[in-house]
Amino acid sequence: MLKNSCKSIFAGLISVLFVLGVFATSGLALEGKAGEVIKTVEELKELHAKGLLHKGQLIIFSEVIRDFGWQIPIVETKDRTWCQSNSYKKYTQMNKGKASIGTKGELVNYAGAGLPFPDLTPDDPQSGVKAAWNFDYRSVGDDNEITWWYKLTDNKGNVKHMEGVANKLSFAFRTDLDPKPNLLKKNPHGIWRKQIIRFTKPFSSKGLAQLTVRHIDTTRDNNIWVYVPGLRRNIRVGAANRCDSLGGFVHAMDDAWVWSGPSALFNWKILEVKDMLVDALMPAGEHYQYLKGAHNLGHILERRNIWIIEQTPKFEGHCYSKKIMLLDPDCWSYSVGFSYDRAGRLWRGYFNAWTAIPNPERTGGGAVLGVTSADHQDFRIWETAPCHLTAVVNQGKKKEEYTLDALRRVGR
Repeated sequence: MLKNSCKSIFAGLISVLFVLGVFATSGLALEGKAGEVIKTVEELKELHAKGLLHKGQLIIFSEVIRDFGWQIPIVETKDRTWCQSNSYKKYTQMNKGKASIGTKGELVNYAGAGLPFPDLTPDDPQSGVKAAWNFDYRSVGDDNEITWWYKLTDNKGNVKHMEGVANKLSFAFRTDLDPKPNLLKKNPHGIWRKQIIRFTKPFSSKGLAQLTVRHIDTTRDNNIWVYVPGLRRNIRVGAANRCDSLGGFVHAMDDAWVWSGPSALFNWKILEVKDMLVDALMPAGEHYQYLKGAHNLGHILERRNIWIIEQTPKFEGHCYSKKIMLLDPDCWSYSVGFSYDRAGRLWRGYFNAWTAIPNPERTGGGAVLGVTSADHQDFRIWETAPCHLTAVVNQGKKKEEYTLDALRRVGR
């Protein structure tokens, strides 16, 4: 009897000590504040229970902590107003109030340049689709070049390296480089932007290149050509099937930068506005201080006011039943996105982590980008460290670099 009493007293003492925090678990101690480091799945669950992480973040962060041993630091919230160049801000004010949403969800009356809906608030009846167009027309420079390096790792630890270059040039709605706002005096085909992406590794994808043309008319499909090295010729491909991938990626064409598809073909709704932990956007140099630590730098989080947006396709043929995206209205960029299959199960997750160079004039400025993408159903992880994508903007690229002949040249 005395023995049982001692056991009861000891158990009661331990319970009191836990309540007092003497033996509190690290997960219960985290509050999502700067300076904390997430090290365990239990800590992730606690932050999710407090509403600071989305369920999709919980699932995929749990995988990378468990499988890769990553630690995730939380840093001070950074100012993001420098994401927009000074000239872009001027055009935004010049054209404020002109743009509107058409009957099909398309962007209409966007006659100038800058942010289409600068005064957008979550209570606007069209806030979801307007937010989507703000993201599409955000300040990214009039041209940019991104050198990228990806590492694909399957659930058995097999690694595949992919490398390449992506170049983009704006023909209309230019804000940073002369001539502004249009590159050409005449634009009979109504071209807004062209992009060429090419692969240099692995050998199986080397020489593969794609030219994409987007139009000022937001109801028009993109024009897409692919240079196939084995055929030594350009092939025009259909733009309607946005679920295809290019060159062995694990994600669909619509998934680049969390979202890169035709916004008018989807329904948009803001589900909630709240403070959350999302991947940080930091001035260059600060990110590298963490690289020297033991965090393994898959992610660095900061606490921000986030719009949680639901996107659903208007047609049944799309591979996703919906996407949930976390948008930062200070920079109009998606930090996090999750895709769900036709049965409503989580399929893929995407995380953008930018370490950028503050440069208000955006002349020759750049950024180093980190992207993590997880294919949850196939148990494959596609991840890059922050130093593996380097973007340089406003180099003064020429229209001759974005023709079908140029596509053949870069592919050979």
